Amino acid sequence: MPRSDAGVRIRTRLLLMYNLTPQVQVPDDRLRPLSEAFGLGRFTAHVEAAGLLLPRLVLHERVPEITLPPHAARVDGADITLAVTPRQDPLLFVDVEVPDDAGDSDAIAETLYATWQDRSATRVGGVPLTAWLDERLRAYGSTDRPSDQPPLEFGRNVHQSVFPGAALARGLLAEHVPGDAVGQDVVTIVLRGTLDSGTGATLGIRRPTTLNNAGQTMVAHGRGVSLIVGYAPPVENAFGLAAAGILTAVAAVHRIRRQAFEALELDRAAAVETTDDARALVAQLSHRLNDLQLDLSFSVEVYADTILIPELLVESFHASLRDVSSLADALANTSRIVERVNAVLATRRVGLETASQQYAEDRDRVLAAVIAVGSLIALPPALLLAYFGVNSSDVDPNRSILDLHHYGVAYALAWLPFLLLIAVGLLARRRISLRLPAPEDATSERPTRRSRRSRRSRPGRSRRPGR
Repeated sequence: MPRSDAGVRIRTRLLLMYNLTPQVQVPDDRLRPLSEAFGLGRFTAHVEAAGLLLPRLVLHERVPEITLPPHAARVDGADITLAVTPRQDPLLFVDVEVPDDAGDSDAIAETLYATWQDRSATRVGGVPLTAWLDERLRAYGSTDRPSDQPPLEFGRNVHQSVFPGAALARGLLAEHVPGDAVGQDVVTIVLRGTLDSGTGATLGIRRPTTLNNAGQTMVAHGRGVSLIVGYAPPVENAFGLAAAGILTAVAAVHRIRRQAFEALELDRAAAVETTDDARALVAQLSHRLNDLQLDLSFSVEVYADTILIPELLVESFHASLRDVSSLADALANTSRIVERVNAVLATRRVGLETASQQYAEDRDRVLAAVIAVGSLIALPPALLLAYFGVNSSDVDPNRSILDLHHYGVAYALAWLPFLLLIAVGLLARRRISLRLPAPEDATSERPTRRSRRSRRSRPGRSRRPGR
């Protein structure tokens, strides 16, 4: 018999997911599948098969002492997991269990709000969480980070998954709300207590139909919080990976747009005076465009569909979370932005090709002119030297070859044809450059005036009276 996907927790679990900056380079031999950190049950095979596309594990450690931000619940330790995406974006998982005295909806909402807004205040052994991660990465030798690279910091995007314990879970499952409205506890948790929970409206909270079974399971989520009740730990972890994929994609969209704007600013502010400057700018823009396109494919598009974990439960949750995060619209708009960068790069390439072609033409023209002038200059002396070198009675060995009075005819015969050739060439070039096409209006006026003069000069033609 297959193991049931349903289950009841004893204590409330919070899976806090954060994207971090900047990107980190981790050797492939130190990356492991996330199934080593999260029990995935029957989903393990899917995760390992798509391991090159999903985030992969860098470190996983149980810390006995962790201090959440002020106003959050006190917890006894946490499982901290750091993963990186195929595009080297770090992703942090903080897995804690909330004690029973902080397991009601208001306390959980307070903890979610604190770990969302004041997440940088989280401490491990008195050390900021991001600094603790940097120390662990250096201690394990898990990264190839240069010494001048900035330390890890929390990014803008957060997703928090709540898996209620027994008491809260029973209350949420027993709460019956007709129509599309949601219960007060659901509103309090999903919206982190930021709005009045007594309105009875949906307030943008989604409840996937296939995941909500009356009295047994319930799933409700917004953009940043997912409330999941009644599912077994492997399903919880699979939902967490699906949410991490959406989180990664949204963070990548923000980064791609920022980098696209930086590329356009680079093009606008670049001082291009030579072809070398243009070639360097095109190479830099091409490199940035390649990164943008790879990010778009392997950090956004790969997480926009549900094929990575092809299971009905995970697909339903992923599709609902993708819709509420507007990832499809963001992907379409970001793709158009990248296309604009590509258009700018294409324009730069055309300009560079035009300048290179013009440079080649000017160079060939100058080279041809130099060769032609050299040939013209060299031919008359060659003819004169050939003349003076023959054994003829016209050449007096007692006279200098520079005696123009005696050899004037020879010099004239040697130089005059080439001088005439130069003069004819210059005259022909001037006529060609001055032979401009006449405007259309001028050409249309000439026959009209000529025809008027011809009509006036025709004999026997007289004006009629009254005209």
